[in-house]
Amino acid sequence: MTCWLIYTREEAERNHHAISFYQQACDKRNIQMFLCYYENFVWGTANSRSFLSYENKEIKKLPDFVIMRATEPFFSTHLETMGCRVFNSARVSEIANDKLKTLQFTASLGVPTPKTRLATHKTAEAIGTELGFPLVMKPRDGHGGQDVLWIESLSDLSAKLMGYDHENFLLQKPVADLGRDLRVYVVGGEVVCAMLRMRDDDFRSNYCLGGRAEQKTLTREEMHIVRIITDHLPLDFAGIDLLYSNGQPMLGEIEDVVGARMLYHLTDLDVIDQYVAFMAKTVSLH
Repeated sequence: MTCWLIYTREEAERNHHAISFYQQACDKRNIQMFLCYYENFVWGTANSRSFLSYENKEIKKLPDFVIMRATEPFFSTHLETMGCRVFNSARVSEIANDKLKTLQFTASLGVPTPKTRLATHKTAEAIGTELGFPLVMKPRDGHGGQDVLWIESLSDLSAKLMGYDHENFLLQKPVADLGRDLRVYVVGGEVVCAMLRMRDDDFRSNYCLGGRAEQKTLTREEMHIVRIITDHLPLDFAGIDLLYSNGQPMLGEIEDVVGARMLYHLTDLDVIDQYVAFMAKTVSLH
């Protein structure tokens, strides 16, 4: 059995430990793994069929499966049209890597979500006035809390818009319980661990930004939200982030290319090994 592990070059450099964990898990199962850089692929069509090359060489034989760690749903779609099983799927990548699509999808299932508006530089001030301040401004495709800003007033919004490098973005009413969220790790559609993330000096509780974390057992309400999502979206390996408003959980976002540093630092769980085991079993059954 063979697989491609696909990263961008930049993310591969930041995630060399994770790559070694994938390699170990594949070696243990006699899976031949090849690390591939997203930037080295070229794809399209030729002679009425799909075309794919890597490092200027046309790909004639695809691997048994792809572990996609680049946030490129169009590329995932291309691989799927060529008959390759991609983990996570292109559909998951398309929804989870767009915060607006995530909220649209989950709201359609009746999952509670924060009050949110899509805004542009031209419409942001009017939308901000309609929602009322304070607000949180965030890009649709952001990860790890990057470019997520606290907006205190209309003048603050006007000032921060001047240096905000996103054509359209989200303006969101803050939840009542700031600096606290729950990252629920899912493998093969099943919950494997939940980590409560907390921070006292910032409304963003991301572990990579300095937040602290501890393992938590899901309540009935939390599990209900997670189950609604996993019943309607096939998550191979993902994170479901829950926010809280007066103690009540609501959906924050879904992480497609979810990080696992927190689990390896704070628990004994080898989630990458579990993920590779799930992928190997899934591919062998089809």
